[in-house]
Amino acid sequence: MAAFLNWRQSRLIIQPSPFDFRILTKTRVNNMTLSDLEHFKNLLLEREENLNEWLDAPVVASQDDIGKVQSLLVEIKEALGRVENKSFGTCDVCKGDIELYRLEVQPVTEICLGCITPEERAQLEDELYLASKIHRALLPQAVEKVEGHDIAVKSLAARFVGGDYYDLLPASGNGLSRLIIADSMGKGLPASLLMSNVQGALRILAEEIPSPSKLISRLNQWLCRNVPVTKFISLACIALEPQLERRSQVTYTNAGHCPAILVRNDGQVEFLGPTGGVIGVHEGFTYEEKSLSFSKGDLIVLYTDGVIEASNSREEHFGEKRLIDFAVDFKDSPLDGFLDNLRAEVQSFSGRPEFEDDFTVIALRKL
Repeated sequence: MAAFLNWRQSRLIIQPSPFDFRILTKTRVNNMTLSDLEHFKNLLLEREENLNEWLDAPVVASQDDIGKVQSLLVEIKEALGRVENKSFGTCDVCKGDIELYRLEVQPVTEICLGCITPEERAQLEDELYLASKIHRALLPQAVEKVEGHDIAVKSLAARFVGGDYYDLLPASGNGLSRLIIADSMGKGLPASLLMSNVQGALRILAEEIPSPSKLISRLNQWLCRNVPVTKFISLACIALEPQLERRSQVTYTNAGHCPAILVRNDGQVEFLGPTGGVIGVHEGFTYEEKSLSFSKGDLIVLYTDGVIEASNSREEHFGEKRLIDFAVDFKDSPLDGFLDNLRAEVQSFSGRPEFEDDFTVIALRKL
């Protein structure tokens, strides 16, 4: 296996290691892979254990609450039976596939979204709307200023709840601020919940770790030890020096994320490509960091794949080339206008008013 898969060939950029990647093999059993079934079996067993511990605990609980828990334990037993006979994840009505992101939240679910009642659909939409508000509240409400730089962000969630994440981590002891952009495998509530945990871990770790590579290495170790291996995150981290000089330096680590685009003030284009694999696969992964000069008028564009993978009616993707051409043509525009125009450009290309995947772009210019 090569050190890295080419990013343009695959979103999953991995490194060679002692880890056995055979567990990721997509061996189909009905609508589930073997690794999916094992994952949901463990999830159900964990919930069963937690509920039994609650029942055994010396707490005051109403008979109504106890009855609800006991009913849920019966549902879990039935779901475990479906895992064993390999019918788990099949809609009890239409016999189609139940959405995986729903099973992550409600593993006892037996009916797909297409078969639920209008009342159930309305309740689910209300819950997703609330979850979306919570997710957006966790993202920075205003982009902090970094001396010598102009920064703007545009982030729009698909499917009510997004799996994208961005942040500007405050300056560490040596004066470095860290700009973060990340994308979770999958969409919806599970991706959002995973990102909220990553956000909390990053903000704690960043207080003591200024180096992007060491910060991402520690984050990867934490993620591998705390979430199932079926979830991955691509992430890029750029460390900024707060300087007023015409030329400064940026240091970055890219964990399998879309290569950031650097447009020099003379129109030349460079890429901040991957320096390590996606996080959440194996805690032994190592991450390099690279440095480059950042001069007055230079522009860096960080983005998630919801931008370049936006498709039109002919199933064509917006693609890297269109994004690069746009960045070069509008490199001197005010950053807020740059992002608004890019969103309009992508929506015009797709011909859809809403995005199929989360849309997040960060524009960074040296002043």
